[in-house]
Amino acid sequence: MSLADAETEVTAALDELWYVVCELVVTVQEDRPAGSDLAVVDDLVERVSELQAGVNEARELAQRATAVTLPQQLDPIAAALARADTYFWRELRAHTPVAHLRAAARPRGAEWQAWRRSVEEGMSRCEAPLDKAGSAVRHAWHEVGELVSLGVGRPLSAPARDLHDTHPSSESESPRRSS
Repeated sequence: MSLADAETEVTAALDELWYVVCELVVTVQEDRPAGSDLAVVDDLVERVSELQAGVNEARELAQRATAVTLPQQLDPIAAALARADTYFWRELRAHTPVAHLRAAARPRGAEWQAWRRSVEEGMSRCEAPLDKAGSAVRHAWHEVGELVSLGVGRPLSAPARDLHDTHPSSESESPRRSS
């Protein structure tokens, strides 16, 4: 894999994640049942919007990256994705938010139950793309690490040293032969 391939993989994975998160946003906001002015629904709308913002941050960072700039931009991309991942698992997929959604939908009839199932299925569809995006970022880090270990990623301002170069002080410390 090259840095160009890694950049393409990261961008594509984040685009895929963005797409499924947008689908979840539509399900939560637009498809919710009539009379859904409950606090738990408003909270869910807010949480899904926060997830969308987090994924968008990672996606925009990746879209600005090129194969040349990826090594410098990978850390902010990874950090934004990690925040979105943590947010997803803590604020949407954890037991408490799912239990609140189910408790709100349970007494309200078939339309609410269908919407709740759609929301849970939408959240479930986010899992694989989230894992794929994380994997793409890890592959990109691996590629950057390989290039650095080969000396390819050395900054332009640092001169390359020949393996046979000696440290400047080593010559003065070497024993001299007297004649």
